[in-house]
Amino acid sequence: MKHMFLLFLLMTSLSVMAQESIPQDTTIYLNGRKMIIRENNGKIKVKMYEAKTENDTIENAQVFEGVYLDGRSIERTTTVSVPFVKKKKGFYSFDPHYPAIYFGFNKLGGQAFRYSAEVPQIGTKSWEWGINPFSGGIAITRDNHWGITSALGLARMVYKLDNNYGFEKIDGITVCQPAAEGIEYKKSWLRYWAFRVPVSLEWQTKFGSSRAFITAGVEAEWRVGIKSRAKYDGDKHTLSSNLNANPLGLNMLLQAGYGSFAFNARFALTPLFEKNKGPELYPASLGIGWYW
Repeated sequence: MKHMFLLFLLMTSLSVMAQESIPQDTTIYLNGRKMIIRENNGKIKVKMYEAKTENDTIENAQVFEGVYLDGRSIERTTTVSVPFVKKKKGFYSFDPHYPAIYFGFNKLGGQAFRYSAEVPQIGTKSWEWGINPFSGGIAITRDNHWGITSALGLARMVYKLDNNYGFEKIDGITVCQPAAEGIEYKKSWLRYWAFRVPVSLEWQTKFGSSRAFITAGVEAEWRVGIKSRAKYDGDKHTLSSNLNANPLGLNMLLQAGYGSFAFNARFALTPLFEKNKGPELYPASLGIGWYW
């Protein structure tokens, strides 16, 4: 709060001096932070950067931007998060939330927003896990409680089947059918990897010693390594690695949490398989995550 008051006084003084001779750029160092003040056409812009040590500033680590014009001030906070890096304490800044690690249980529903299996699936053994190495966001309100966030992540999905069923490609069409006569699957599953890029609207606030947050948005995913496998006769066999799956998908992503833990739900808005080339199935998951 002291820094913001000092910043206001600086901007007020500079606005009075704007008609006089004022440097194009003014740099101020204060408590390990660097402030750059620029005046152009009566508009004063102030940017604040975090510093490693005194006079050793990482200029791409911007933590505040303010514009002072006609007696009004406009503020903006931008945050980029990297796992396992502690954040410095200070004024309330917008802090995007995506789990560093998450785990969930999967289902293949017959339509979007349905968490129920349309195939003979073992729900307790169908799962996904994922990581988000990078995330970032930008506040869209002056109090820094609302913002737009995004991340880059990688996930692994596995769907276990029951009743001796497996996914196979027959005459160019993907089907979920029982094993051939004389074969008994010890287990059967469909699995793939996905690169995920979510974009969400997030609300957050300080509650007690930590933050509470709620996010909602869409998530694009690129699926790779899609295979159907089964174990029988003592070995693992690939039933098919070309299952007419859509390589690109779009999900609805919901999150709600407090501190370092939260619940998340993911519902596919697009089917897993291409139209008329496989069963119409929509992946869904419910899980928990650890947030840095």
